[in-house]
Amino acid sequence: MSKNNSIPEKVKQVLRDIDETPETAGWDCHGTYVLYHKTLERVAAQAGVKFDAPTILINDMEKRRVAILVHGHLNGREEWSIGEAAEYNNKNSYPYAMAEKRAKDRVILKLVGLHGHVYSEDEADDYNERNDTYKEEANVAAKKQWVEYMALLRDNIDWCYNAAAHIANDDWYALAGQWKDIDDDTMAKLFIATREGGFFTTKEREKCKINPAFNKARKELAK
Repeated sequence: MSKNNSIPEKVKQVLRDIDETPETAGWDCHGTYVLYHKTLERVAAQAGVKFDAPTILINDMEKRRVAILVHGHLNGREEWSIGEAAEYNNKNSYPYAMAEKRAKDRVILKLVGLHGHVYSEDEADDYNERNDTYKEEANVAAKKQWVEYMALLRDNIDWCYNAAAHIANDDWYALAGQWKDIDDDTMAKLFIATREGGFFTTKEREKCKINPAFNKARKELAK
């Protein structure tokens, strides 16, 4: 694994105890090491983790919602965790098995002292699903912003073409006079760079920002 050096030594030692390596026992998930469920089962067996019978907290197969409470014991210590599976965080067809795996994996990590150092396999699945949701929401927001920008551009296209012409001709007084015809909020939304999908080029924007003649013209016309 490319990020083997970032794996805590405590994790490596646990893996050595079951004759596993970081490459065979898990994978890197966005910079955090993740252990397979089957690896954690071997870790539990090697350490001597014992589980009580699980307690089912939610049992709603119609809505595919399951929550299971799991208690585990090791060397006089007890830890517990709740595993949940529902349509929003579980894509497979076995919600009971997924809920149990999630709860047991977290209990194992707590009892053997690895919780906070690594993810379990199903915690990583949760992370990826949340990440996918975030990306989808970001794409929707970007599309909405683009639609709003294009509508704004259509309403002000003559202003934009005239402004670009004034910038090209270094006609700063004409540009300053035109600048007064539009409010600051609309200006901020219109004056984005072409690399972001905007009308004005980076050069045009920079000429406006650093040009003393333009700033002087704006100040004089503002009096």
